[in-house]
Amino acid sequence: MKKLFLLFAVALAMVFTACTNYDIPVIDPEPEPEPEPESKVDPNFYVYLCFGQSNMEGNATPEAQDKDYVDPRFKTLACVNFSSPSRKMGEWYTAYPPIVRQGTGLGMADYFGRTMVSSLPEEVKVGVVDVAIGGTKIEGFMQDKVSSYIASMNPSSEGWLINYFKAYDNDPYKRLVEMAKIAQETGVIKGILLHQGESNNGESAWPKKVKQIYDQLMEDLGLNPEDVPLFVGETVSQAEGGACYHHNNVIGKVPSVIPNSYVISSAGCPQKGDGLHFTAAGYRTMGQRYAKAALEVLGYEVNIEEPEKPATAFAFDQKFTSLEEIEDTPFAIYNEAEKKVFFGSTNQNLEYDALSVAFQRSNTVVSFRLEEVDGYYLLRGITPDGSEYGIWGSPGYLNSQPADGWCSFILGLNGQYGQDFENGALWDIQYVEGKGFTLLNMGTGMYLQDALPAKYEEPKYFSFYSLTDNTTD
Repeated sequence: MKKLFLLFAVALAMVFTACTNYDIPVIDPEPEPEPEPESKVDPNFYVYLCFGQSNMEGNATPEAQDKDYVDPRFKTLACVNFSSPSRKMGEWYTAYPPIVRQGTGLGMADYFGRTMVSSLPEEVKVGVVDVAIGGTKIEGFMQDKVSSYIASMNPSSEGWLINYFKAYDNDPYKRLVEMAKIAQETGVIKGILLHQGESNNGESAWPKKVKQIYDQLMEDLGLNPEDVPLFVGETVSQAEGGACYHHNNVIGKVPSVIPNSYVISSAGCPQKGDGLHFTAAGYRTMGQRYAKAALEVLGYEVNIEEPEKPATAFAFDQKFTSLEEIEDTPFAIYNEAEKKVFFGSTNQNLEYDALSVAFQRSNTVVSFRLEEVDGYYLLRGITPDGSEYGIWGSPGYLNSQPADGWCSFILGLNGQYGQDFENGALWDIQYVEGKGFTLLNMGTGMYLQDALPAKYEEPKYFSFYSLTDNTTD
């Protein structure tokens, strides 16, 4: 019996040992998540993308004051490799000129950045990412057109332009996006600066092409249009002898297709004598104006140095509040809010600009006289010497082209190009108490707002003033 019990005990021990030696899997606890690396993006590093043609590239030789100390808070990201000064593409440098590429000069971005950092808190840095090609059309920045645009160039006469594109691997938009993404690793894109148009002078489709580029940038860079304004600079003004000043009317249309956009005036900015490029002083003023607009968007008010305005030949006299009191007195059509007035230039175009530009004796029309027709009105052009303006032997009236036209004119009825299309020279003029006069065109059924055709559903309100001679013997 004892032997039987002993055998049973031994067997039980063997079973227990086998059970305890059995490898039971051990479930480890959930591993601690790896801490995410700290973001290198500095919210106080404001980045602005810049693109365009030669005026954005920089066409003026920097003067002594432009080579002085530049605050190291103003940075430029090299978008090509430089040898002089030595810069490597994709790296940040203090923004001494030239900013865009070797061999260029002072441009729009220089005093934009300098003004920005001098006006912002000390902890804020400003960087520019500037891709520009002198002579390019806007198509040079359009992904669906750049290849065919380059292919259309004549190697004999446009070899220089072909070489400029090669510096950006024949795709400047792609380079801009690549560099912008590098900039986003350390900074925040706050806006876009554009100066282009001379090579697309007067093209009515230009604003829509700009919108296509802007929208593509928003998508490719993950940006919200409400947070990224576009600042568009005018070409050299008419008063300064601009060869492409008519394009400023087209530039003025950009805010109608890109709501978060602002037009930067070129009034009073001198040019080099070629009608296309600003002087160093002109670039300083333009850069400061770009900065003023960008700072206002950020909530900062800043005063900048403005060039002296040329003396005007005329000044406002009486302000009218009804058509009855005007009778046959010539009057200027002035927008109080925008500080712009309508006038006629030497080629009969209707212009819309500052008083310093409009009220010069070199213009053909400085005011208008009412001629009533069945309760509506013709606006007869009046010259600086007070006589009635005529063109090719016919009276000159303010005419609106059809709504799809690109400019309005001061030409004779039934004149060239059909400006009198369906009574395009006939206006319904109404005075709204406390606001001003509205001009509804009877041909288009739309309101006049600027030098473009009357094609707006909402009116702008204008003040009518008689003029007095502002010059003395």
